[in-house]
Parts: sequence; C-alpha cells; structure tokens
Amino acid sequence: MAVHREARGLYLIEASAFHLPTSSEIAGGKWQPRLTLTRLACENQLQRSQSFPGLHPVFETAKGATRFATDLGRSMVDEGSPRLKV
Repeated sequence: MAVHREARGLYLIEASAFHLPTSSEIAGGKWQPRLTLTRLACENQLQRSQSFPGLHPVFETAKGATRFATDLGRSMVDEGSPRLKV
C-alpha cells in the first residue's frame, strides 16, 4: 500500500488507503481513505499527531482513496479546520 507524505505549513500530511475485506456488507473489496496529520515540532511545542479513521466515501481504487485523503488534509491545514486539534 502506497503512502503519500507531504509537508504543508507546520504540518506533515500522511495519506493512504485501507483495503476493506471482501466479506464486508457495506463496502466489501473497496478502499477506505486514511489520514494522519502531524504538527511538526518547533521551539515551544512538541510534535503531535492526529488520525482520522473511518473516512467516507469509499473508493474502487487505492489511488482514489489516497488522493481524497491528501486533498482533505491539504484543505484542513490551509483553512485551519476546527477538526484539526493538534
């Protein structure tokens, strides 16, 4: 599974995709986006991470799910989203 890593502002964006089991009734065999945002350490703050599990929608391909998570991370950092707690 590929992981996209990108520094943006004071954050590191890590986006990937998780392959859902084919036995899943909801979205078997599809890909779910995964996102982790890490605030990089600076003079008076330690490095901290925040994960966003269970993102929706699900995708047919890992590439689509990873792209969705990357775009979501970029917009959260750029817009100072209230969901971003780190």
